[in-house]
Amino acid sequence: MTRDEILAMKPGPGLSALVGEHVINECRHDFECCGPNFWNYQCRKCGMEDSNFVKKLHVVGEDKPYSTDITAAWEVEEEINKRNLRVAYCQALQMVIRSQKDYVTTFDYVHASPADRCKAALLAVMEG
Repeated sequence: MTRDEILAMKPGPGLSALVGEHVINECRHDFECCGPNFWNYQCRKCGMEDSNFVKKLHVVGEDKPYSTDITAAWEVEEEINKRNLRVAYCQALQMVIRSQKDYVTTFDYVHASPADRCKAALLAVMEG
């Protein structure tokens, strides 16, 4: 994904799923049949095994609303901190905010939306 594509994304499930996969490292399980029985499945990405008749591309549980809920966005920032990407993240957040306004103050950075924080985290990880 390019920088411009990330910057153009709207808050919602698509952006949240990208953040979950690339920043938080959640697996979007892609199950395939394995073993001698047709009901045995294994994720192609992480190796998780399951025995269920209905499989689809999904994360176990519900996707967190990283791009729409500030509490979930703070979890993204905690992961950025753990990965020692603080400088890249701050630079990316500045770029995200500046792409929306001509005049920017510290207030704008401090009060960045969950979506802006998610975009910055994606850019920090992908360009990092």
